[in-house]
Amino acid sequence: MYDECDASTLVVIASMTEEQHQPAPGKAYKPGTCRQCTPDGCAQLTWAQGILAAHRAERAAWRAARPPQ
Repeated sequence: MYDECDASTLVVIASMTEEQHQPAPGKAYKPGTCRQCTPDGCAQLTWAQGILAAHRAERAAWRAARPPQ
């Protein structure tokens, strides 16, 4: 029951994960310090990047297929 969600929810969560791992002035979070991060990388960030890459590719294909306005 709780393991199902729609694509837009996945994209939002992936975007939040990617944002969390970006350094920015004034942010309390430091990249590389989430609970999933290891010296070899971050499984959560890798997951998020895959979701966002697929979403961006799908969106680019959709935009390319649209008739010119």
